[in-house]
Amino acid sequence: MGFYNTENWPEKSNYYRFPWSNNDNPISWLEVTDVCNIFCKGCYRKHLTGHRPLEELKREVDFFKRVRNTDGISIAGGEPLIYPEIVKLIEYIRKRGIKPIIITNTHALTEGLLRDLYNAGLCGLTCHIDMIQTRPEFEKGSTEIDIMPLRQKKADLIWDVTRGGINVSFNSTVYHENFKYIPDIVKWAREDPKKVHGLVFICYRGIPIKEGVTWDVVESGEKTKEDLQEEFQYTETDTSQIDIMSVDVYNLLKDNFGDSYEPCAYLGGTGHIKHYKWWVAATVLDRKRVYGTVGPRTMEFLQTFHHWRKGTYFAYVNRNTTPRAAMLLTGIFGDRRMRKTRRKLLNPAGWLNRLYTQTIGIVQAPDMMENGMASMCESCPDMCVWEDNLVNSCRLDEYRRYGRLMNAIVHNAADESDKRMAEEETAKT
Repeated sequence: MGFYNTENWPEKSNYYRFPWSNNDNPISWLEVTDVCNIFCKGCYRKHLTGHRPLEELKREVDFFKRVRNTDGISIAGGEPLIYPEIVKLIEYIRKRGIKPIIITNTHALTEGLLRDLYNAGLCGLTCHIDMIQTRPEFEKGSTEIDIMPLRQKKADLIWDVTRGGINVSFNSTVYHENFKYIPDIVKWAREDPKKVHGLVFICYRGIPIKEGVTWDVVESGEKTKEDLQEEFQYTETDTSQIDIMSVDVYNLLKDNFGDSYEPCAYLGGTGHIKHYKWWVAATVLDRKRVYGTVGPRTMEFLQTFHHWRKGTYFAYVNRNTTPRAAMLLTGIFGDRRMRKTRRKLLNPAGWLNRLYTQTIGIVQAPDMMENGMASMCESCPDMCVWEDNLVNSCRLDEYRRYGRLMNAIVHNAADESDKRMAEEETAKT
């Protein structure tokens, strides 16, 4: 799989494996509605139920607190900003001592709503904007370059209201059409680290509808392939569209930014041992220059120290400003990766400039392996609640439709030939 430069798989020993688990994870996933105000090609959620009751959501927050030991909750949908009780929900999450982070397409984001959310205790906004979306702000045929002013407009609005008081990230689903623009998005973010704290690139995935693969609900006669295409928005008949790997994005960024881009930590996959499912880099920079990247030992220290001090691991911080002295002290706990960074930080020419860290995350969502098994994100940070249990949010619609996960059944050419011969023999008799 993969299409760009998948042969270059960096060794996992180069990175810190996040120590997260199902019962000790910094993030949980809370879906407040399946209603949305725009259209995204790869959306995992169909409109089936509408807005959820606030009391039900509060019980899920309590569940995460009790079972997940969560540091933050990603509030998603649908579009959470159109959920009528969103401000009350933010207030409740903060009262429970958890960081609320909203994942939004920003179309409904106004100054007044943002101010109410911020005053209620909002800790972060992850703004989903990419050129494949269907939204009124875009002209037909717009590229990632064309829509860059929209990203800047949203970043400016959030800064005007919060003055850097919340974590602000921008995510994009990565398709073949916009893959080449990834470096342009990174360059835009690096020009304004004060307002843009992070980027996330999510490799597009879908349910493959192709020859040689059937699904157990189809095999049993419960559903047809046409039913699957109707009931799930993320089915894909052109499976070449779902072959972008995290390592493709990694290599594109390395080709464009060299040593100024390098991840420090990852989560692997439950299937293929080589997969990087979550891959995180943290860049140290000011508004004029990039000093380097945070190394794995620094991330290991920060995760361990946070857990020792607050009892949880972390994924989001409210502010991305970084004391210069703290970066210089990374040598104490043996972060060799940051040697060049520390030397650059000692240059007096930049001492008056405020220092920032800016993250780049790459997410490689579910993959179907050759034997039909699903390769998920190990220790998945985006788990949500279904019937008092944790399930992968990216596959929640399977539970909502069928009460369980679908299973793929892979047939090779010999299997199909034997099946046809058996059917012909049955017909003769």
